[in-house]
Amino acid sequence: MNTTLFFYLVHPLVALFASVGYAIVCNAPRKEIPYCGLTAFLCWLVYQLVLRHDGSSFLATLLATFTATGFARFLSYHRMLPTIVYHIPGILPLVPGAAVYRCITSAMESRVLETTANILTALKLAGAIGIGSVIILVLPQAWFSFFPRLKRNNS
Repeated sequence: MNTTLFFYLVHPLVALFASVGYAIVCNAPRKEIPYCGLTAFLCWLVYQLVLRHDGSSFLATLLATFTATGFARFLSYHRMLPTIVYHIPGILPLVPGAAVYRCITSAMESRVLETTANILTALKLAGAIGIGSVIILVLPQAWFSFFPRLKRNNS
């Protein structure tokens, strides 16, 4: 299989399905579940694009968080629901679970230097998610109203 197709289509699709599963478990409104998945898809696509061209996981996480949070704000305005409905499932693929796992594993095996490095990596990635979310969330809502608000059918 072509690696470009794998990283730019298969990975984001897996992120989409994982986010949809998370949105279902967290009882997101049924009509909003596809949008939650789309947010995660775009987020992971940006992450893969930046990671493959730049190589920095911090920058990739930061820009992917910008994308997910911005798209969540856009959907929030147009779908007339809180941003968090789209934001949390959208950034779910960015959570540094592998770094935390490596940190715990190295701590259990008494490898102090490796544990410290893994803690710093996990904190750096979590900080990128936090910084990216806050920067976009403090922007005025009017910046996300590019198009006229769509009527949402409540039936």
